[in-house]
Amino acid sequence: MRRLWYVLHVKPRTEKKTAEYLRQYRLWHHLPLYRKVTRVQRRKVVRELPLFPGYVFARLNPQERVLMLRTNLVVRTIDVPRPREMIHQLRQIAHAGRAGKEVRKVEKFTVGEPVRVTQGPFYGIEGYIKKDEGKTMIVLNVEILGQAVALSILPSWCEKMEK
Repeated sequence: MRRLWYVLHVKPRTEKKTAEYLRQYRLWHHLPLYRKVTRVQRRKVVRELPLFPGYVFARLNPQERVLMLRTNLVVRTIDVPRPREMIHQLRQIAHAGRAGKEVRKVEKFTVGEPVRVTQGPFYGIEGYIKKDEGKTMIVLNVEILGQAVALSILPSWCEKMEK
């Protein structure tokens, strides 16, 4: 039987357990993880957490898909319309992780979207996202003057605001 790519939407905090089931059934899967270092009572604790919480990528045939749905860990399966594109993107993420650099998920912002800065020297500032020569900028408007100021900022320092 032909195997197709699926994104398994799993119950909260069951990504690793789902990956273990897939491993036991000898099914191809991918669960991107990142390392998070925290301090607990003066000790450094390193944990590996899912890069995309709630999702595991797998290549399954229809019978294997039903088998995974019966584990009671999978909420639903999402068809992948362009599997080559998804595989390419996952390989890029895996390559970046193997390079030893810190990989973490950030929100995807669109130009013109209202954001609030959540950390760094501009904490609390609210503005709009702008792209300028490949850099992410936050634009601060001075409405009464009809002018604006742009600051260069890391996207990971921002969070989306309600419009």
